[in-house]
Amino acid sequence: MPNAFDLLGMEPRLVIDEEDLREAFRAAGKLTHPDAGGGEGEFSALNEAFAVLSSPSRRLRCWMEVHELPVETRGTINPELMDLFADVGAVTQEAEMLIRKRDEVKFALVRAMLEGQTQICRESVETAITKVEERIHAECRNFPVLESSKNPDSGVASEIARNLVFLEKWRAGLRSCYARLV
Repeated sequence: MPNAFDLLGMEPRLVIDEEDLREAFRAAGKLTHPDAGGGEGEFSALNEAFAVLSSPSRRLRCWMEVHELPVETRGTINPELMDLFADVGAVTQEAEMLIRKRDEVKFALVRAMLEGQTQICRESVETAITKVEERIHAECRNFPVLESSKNPDSGVASEIARNLVFLEKWRAGLRSCYARLV
């Protein structure tokens, strides 16, 4: 089965410019889209390949598989992430409680009275999203080193992949909370 890089006609690499990825998707889509004579399955596989390469953790895992490096999904994450997780957890819990409270409110006046608290909570969620994204970028700064190594360390690469999986989940959860607070 072709990997995501092959489906998009890209060389297997970790550092990918977003515009290059979109251009590869558009070019491949012109051939596989059902309106262009392709099949639903082909275009669906192309969409999945785009999703894989758009996600740093999934791109790293795909790259490791292409290079026949073992991917160890079990193990620990960086201890520094546990501190970030505590922050993310607290912000998420606060946001979820406020969202529930707002959903239970039956009167517009009471809802309006919650707006100040909602604004403060949105700002906390935005700050947490920024911290998580900064950490994702920090993990991705390891990509050029992995990519240029003749013998990449699969243990290090697996730890980076695990860290990124958690960070991407946290970011998605925070974004979901933010959207429900708007």
